[in-house]
Amino acid sequence: MKISIKKKQIKYLLGASILIILFIVFHFLFGGSQDDLEIHGKVIKEINNTSVSNKVSKSNSKSKTTTLARNYVLVKILNGSHKGETIKLDNLVNDKTNHQSLTKKGDEVLVNISEDKNGHIKNGSYIYDVVRYKFIYALVIIFVLLIALVGGAKGIKSIIGLAITGFAVLKIMLPLIMAGFNPIGVAVFICIGVSILNLLIISGKNKKTFAAIIGTCGGVAIAGLIAGISISSLRLFGLTDEEEQMIIYISQNVNFNFSGLLFAGILMGALGAVMDISMSIASSINEINQQREMSMVELIKSGMNVGKDIMGTMANTLILAYAGGAMYIMIWISSYDLPFHRILNQDVIASEAIKSLAGSIGLIFTIPLTAVFSAFIFKREKNHEQEEEKTAE
Repeated sequence: MKISIKKKQIKYLLGASILIILFIVFHFLFGGSQDDLEIHGKVIKEINNTSVSNKVSKSNSKSKTTTLARNYVLVKILNGSHKGETIKLDNLVNDKTNHQSLTKKGDEVLVNISEDKNGHIKNGSYIYDVVRYKFIYALVIIFVLLIALVGGAKGIKSIIGLAITGFAVLKIMLPLIMAGFNPIGVAVFICIGVSILNLLIISGKNKKTFAAIIGTCGGVAIAGLIAGISISSLRLFGLTDEEEQMIIYISQNVNFNFSGLLFAGILMGALGAVMDISMSIASSINEINQQREMSMVELIKSGMNVGKDIMGTMANTLILAYAGGAMYIMIWISSYDLPFHRILNQDVIASEAIKSLAGSIGLIFTIPLTAVFSAFIFKREKNHEQEEEKTAE
């Protein structure tokens, strides 16, 4: 028994390893790797509190010299034509955002190098970011291995489904939206396709999967309907002025459909939770139907009871996820000390509220939809099997 368990674990680890390799290959082949263009460096020494003289002139007085503290770091170049060279740079990370930070010894950084006409490094080079993606890749590998070990075959299937979802969003949905296609139509198409593929991969081609697909599509459709009506009635865009200007600049489309983009975000946000609850209910009803002889009404009640237990936590998950994503905006608007109704009336806050509520309403409707269709499908299948057994006798 122990040997067979070990063999299974080896199979799962092997499967996970294959997925990791495929992920790495996919990244380098289709991810547009910039490693050859980006100059990586490693901070090998910090030089702190270097005195710099600064002359300050005052009216009706002589110039006064002050001393300022300035920090430097020695950075060893790790790639490119200057690989192995060590350069002295200001210890200041400027990644063109609203914040600047310092590096410390051992950090891997991205460096912008200025060269003279002879190809030598000259003044003007600077650190523009800290390397973070390698740490994230390591976490992805740990995540994949843990899912493979704990979830076994189902875990590996879920990773495949997650990879398909990521590919569909990053390589199909976003490029189509940026190319000018209607975000609403693209989101509906992607959500239906992703949900069907994921459920088929995870649970296989059977009645349980079919019931879960019906429940998922129904719940997402209701969430989309609520979102569409709300966005149209309230004239929501869900973005700040700066974000709108950035999207217009990137897409080169002054008539970009911001409301459609908001709709797509609501649909994608609701999909995961709805798919989870529909599969849980369909699976539970299927197990009950196989173990006990129950009427269709009793199966529906059982499915509803399972759904009620999941509903509270899942609704909280949706609301907390959207609230967490909008934390900066909520703090920014709350700082004006406005009444609650005025805060809620702001476009970006109202959009987050609609995201949470539309997703939660869709999730609530998913429970009876999945319970009814699951009970009907499984009971009909069981009755058909019993009739065949009687005919055979």
